[in-house]
Amino acid sequence: MIKTIIHTVFEETVKRFPNKIAIEESNGKHITYDVVNRTANRLAYALREKGCRSETVIGLFQPQGIDYVISLLGIAKAGGIFLPLDIGSPANRLKNILLKSAPTFIVVGEEQTTALNNVLAKAGLSKQITVLSLSEVKEFPETNPELLSEPDDGNSIIFTSGSTGEPKAILGCHKGLSHFIHWEIKEFCLDERIKVSQLAPPTFDVSLRDILVPLLAGGTLCIPSTPDRTSTGRLLHWLQKSQITLMHCVPSLFRLLIKEIEQLETPDLALPAMEKILLAGEPLYGNDVLKWRSLIGERIELVNLYGPSETTLAKAFNRIKEPPREPGKIIPIGQPIANTALLIFKNNELCEKNEIGEIHIKTPFMSKGYYRDPELTAINFIQNPLNPNVKDIIYKTGDLGRYLPDRSVELLGRQDNQVKVNGIRIELAEIEKDVLRHDAVEQTVIVAHQTTHHDSHLTCYYVANREIDTHELREYLRSWLPDYMIPAFFVQLDQFPLNLHGKIDRSALPKPEDLLYQHVEYEAPKNEIEKQLVAIWGEVLGLKKIGINNTFIDLGGDSLKAIRTISRIYQTFGFQISFQQLFPNATVQKLATQIYHNETIETKNSRSEFADIQPVENLPKPNIEVSPTDITKATAEELAMLAE
Repeated sequence: MIKTIIHTVFEETVKRFPNKIAIEESNGKHITYDVVNRTANRLAYALREKGCRSETVIGLFQPQGIDYVISLLGIAKAGGIFLPLDIGSPANRLKNILLKSAPTFIVVGEEQTTALNNVLAKAGLSKQITVLSLSEVKEFPETNPELLSEPDDGNSIIFTSGSTGEPKAILGCHKGLSHFIHWEIKEFCLDERIKVSQLAPPTFDVSLRDILVPLLAGGTLCIPSTPDRTSTGRLLHWLQKSQITLMHCVPSLFRLLIKEIEQLETPDLALPAMEKILLAGEPLYGNDVLKWRSLIGERIELVNLYGPSETTLAKAFNRIKEPPREPGKIIPIGQPIANTALLIFKNNELCEKNEIGEIHIKTPFMSKGYYRDPELTAINFIQNPLNPNVKDIIYKTGDLGRYLPDRSVELLGRQDNQVKVNGIRIELAEIEKDVLRHDAVEQTVIVAHQTTHHDSHLTCYYVANREIDTHELREYLRSWLPDYMIPAFFVQLDQFPLNLHGKIDRSALPKPEDLLYQHVEYEAPKNEIEKQLVAIWGEVLGLKKIGINNTFIDLGGDSLKAIRTISRIYQTFGFQISFQQLFPNATVQKLATQIYHNETIETKNSRSEFADIQPVENLPKPNIEVSPTDITKATAEELAMLAE
């Protein structure tokens, strides 16, 4: 039982390392294993006294940090199912999630109480849901509570983007989560010496891997501050200062770190404490591995992971040893982890080597399906066609792949409208449904375009009964969608191009960058600062033509691209800009003005290189102070930073 229920393993770890630091934040705050456990126990007793029973759904409305981890453990100890809620999500989306999941309790952060109460009132749930915080549980017992949970019991509800237009809720279970965490610890020989970074947002299932691997191994979970997340330069510095030994991240962020390390005088000495980087969430390319090894060598092991949330974290892995032979190809996802099989089917028959088919996952440690949605569960969790006479449920991933000669698996893409943007799974139909909520929109298609950097950006094409300003539609979507699902580009058409079958011809849709200057006239850079900023924006955004009066957002900027842009501006000018200065209406011209007026600028270039800068009186006045509510593309963590 102990090996199956995660929080009981944590309790055993506490006995071994009671006074060891379990969690540390970059602001210097830290907490020992014993204090984490005693505080989580108090929350568990409080929840049980208020009526929590086995598999009671309990929401977490808290920012990332020590209190979040304690609350997660406390809910598990109480026997509940934890439901992470994004404190930065639009109220309409939170309302839908709460109505679908029906939590009995919500554990809230002190500073989020007012915002939560407003959401509950809007959803009409103020009387149905009990809200409590860690400050209310101080008088409850500190001893480990009696175990209520069974291995097959539900333990988490994670919402992901849904193909029906609504978010879908995946119900995880104790044995599924335990299976992966124990596999990773055993496979990579992890122990109390590890220090693991928590980079994934708490509302994504991969955050459980960040949190629980170090806490079960006896190591230390390290949580960076929001500013440390918003610049790859600062993130790299934090990873080194915190002596992180193991990092999980998406390839998009990995590429940004590579670019940052390239700027160092001695790139081969970067990340001296790092031992392993585990990559997952989107395709990893041969180029990524080759660039990394040209800088770092083979000192840090790279591992490619694969697995949808429905089967509980990763279910395949590839410990990359040989240098990729084809830089432009996707790195294989490798072999299945223990007690798992990767089945590739075509017409319900197992594929031969090199034959393309759909990947299915067979394991007794998958999730319990979609919460309160047996119809959708039956569509994706299907009977194994190889074993029709005995109940043998496998998960239909929708991913295309093939067996390589050594029986490892190569991922080749999707066969539906699901995409990954910055490692986050997005169903395009969900965005289309919310675009169509706008009373003037008559038709819409969302398309994911891939850049030359292997990143993806979303473009919204739409037909409407009147002209809709891009900012109007983007602002409207903010009331329904989280920031990472809002398209980078919006293109209004008179009508959609059709193919011979009368269907929308997606290949004939205009590229968004070709239409950027229809409404805002292109204006070339006039001075050296503007020229350098145009070069930076062009490199980061993957555009050949940057006008100085186009906003960062309208040119396809998002939070991940902003991180790279902020770092490049600092490297070039010695000037640290913030997200307030980049969102929502920053232009090259406005940023150039800020840099020019900054009295403490320590540029890498001499003043003579700026001899052609316009006189101060001819430059527009700075106008980039914004409130957090004005930001269009910032993540929940970035919003939290601005609110501080």
